[in-house]
Amino acid sequence: MIDFPCAVHLDNYDDIKIAVDESRLKELRELGYITSSEWYAKNLGIIASTAEEETSEVKRRGRPPK
Repeated sequence: MIDFPCAVHLDNYDDIKIAVDESRLKELRELGYITSSEWYAKNLGIIASTAEEETSEVKRRGRPPK
């Protein structure tokens, strides 16, 4: 679910528009805009957490226990 207003971006993160409702978001998506979380996932490899990931085991940093 998306909370409004939400920011959407084109190729450059600084190219930003604000979607104030679902219809405006649909118009901007047709022009190629994506939400911030989608932009991060696409351009920086950061993937938004999902319910499935939250239930999976957390990977811990460092050496595994003996």
